[in-house]
Amino acid sequence: MMAALRHLMLWLTVCGCVVLPGIADAQEEPPPVWTTDRLMVGFHYGFPLKWSGVIAAQLPASFRNNKAFIAAEPGIGGWRASVGAYRLTSDLGSGYVARASFLRTNGNAWRTSPNSSFAGAEFQFMPIFITGVRVGGFVRLGQRSGPRGLFTADISLML
Repeated sequence: MMAALRHLMLWLTVCGCVVLPGIADAQEEPPPVWTTDRLMVGFHYGFPLKWSGVIAAQLPASFRNNKAFIAAEPGIGGWRASVGAYRLTSDLGSGYVARASFLRTNGNAWRTSPNSSFAGAEFQFMPIFITGVRVGGFVRLGQRSGPRGLFTADISLML
């Protein structure tokens, strides 16, 4: 478990070193106002959560045309909490998302151990109309039984 936590802390430190300088260079913007245009909703189908719904809130920070967000994603096979950044690259909804996530499975998890906790990173690619695929790599936290790693994949639709 300690090794997994060290790897997670190293990953978060590296991400922070990449993100924080961009935030410092951001141009002066008016004070953030939390409105519904900062909320994002989506659906995912894949493993290990099977069907899941996601609600995300855009954070006030942005850097180099990337928008930061936090997200909660309950699903049939468990739940996921994420923090990350997204960038839309066209008016047709093309873009990509990178996020650090915590994943907790339940008794209905698909293709992995039930009642397990994982931490890892995910990448989502949306070629058009904010529809795409998401893949991730996770490390098991806390338990010594079962596989140490988890690969996740799903198809996604963000609204």
